[in-house]
Amino acid sequence: MVCATLRHSIPKSIVYCQVREAKRSLLDHFFVEIGKYESKRLSSLLNEDPAIMERRSALAKRLELYRSAQAEIDS
Repeated sequence: MVCATLRHSIPKSIVYCQVREAKRSLLDHFFVEIGKYESKRLSSLLNEDPAIMERRSALAKRLELYRSAQAEIDS
């Protein structure tokens, strides 16, 4: 009974791992492709409020400043 259970579960586990890896790879590729779009095109795709888009870009700049400051402090 144990051998039969293993015979049935091992191929299912292998396929599950392959599907999970393929999903991760496709999502990574999708995020890279979406990230290449310019901000105006991206906001039109998202149907996002321009104020939210400005706030996000300001926060991204602030985050970059914090990261550079942290790198400067660490060195």
